[in-house]
Amino acid sequence: MRDGHRREYAASRARGSTISFEDRCAGALTDIGVFGAVSYRDLAEARFGGHPHTTRRAVNAWIRKGWVQEHRATGPKGNPFKILSLTREGVVEARKKAARRGMDPAQRIQTRRMKPAEAGHDTAIYRACRKERQRLAERGATVRRVRLDAELKSAVARASEAARLKQGKQAADAERHRIARELGLPLDDTGKVLYPDAQIEYADAEGRTGRVNIEVASGNYREPALRAKAAAGFAMHANGPAAAGLLRKLGLGGSERGSWLRGPTDRDTASVEL
Repeated sequence: MRDGHRREYAASRARGSTISFEDRCAGALTDIGVFGAVSYRDLAEARFGGHPHTTRRAVNAWIRKGWVQEHRATGPKGNPFKILSLTREGVVEARKKAARRGMDPAQRIQTRRMKPAEAGHDTAIYRACRKERQRLAERGATVRRVRLDAELKSAVARASEAARLKQGKQAADAERHRIARELGLPLDDTGKVLYPDAQIEYADAEGRTGRVNIEVASGNYREPALRAKAAAGFAMHANGPAAAGLLRKLGLGGSERGSWLRGPTDRDTASVEL
């Protein structure tokens, strides 16, 4: 589609927005790198106003440059949906864009091999974080960094293992708890660290920093684990109707902190493929 086409112009003004196409692309490429993999449809809605032609233009350009790869996954209802991930060259470019957008220099940007069985849950994390980012923006807060569970677990494990090698198990346990508190990770009644699916670090309008721990529940989650994370202040989100029913059963659904993450796997096949 040529530049200046009326549909392109309409997309640039979607929902009253004045964000340029270049800025939309920068935000979208950074999102793919931060989350490792994002569904095509979610990225279109989050960064391109839901406009298919503008999204396709951006993705095709990234593929030509060797920055992005497209993959196909299948949702729980059997519906196919597309997932985008970065190549090594794309990681380098996304890191540059993240720095220009003011993200923390320590923000992890990565390429990721998506496991088909986990695709539905993992792409739902992006939708959950989008909802929390919107809530933060309404309060005048700015997101500085996003950590996924793997990064958080790795940070705690490294610190704990270093202490164990030097001083033994008791020191390792103490260090694990210390680094967990430093990262804003709560402990359960047994002293076990509770890890969210994602954690958003932000600065509010007055410059004060804070964190939001985000959990995306699936229908097969255990009730005690969900209760513990909800009690610890996690923002709970349901990935699909079964999970939404489970959260409601536990009295954890329907509040402003929760949501049902309707996404590509909930949609009719024809509306998924852009």
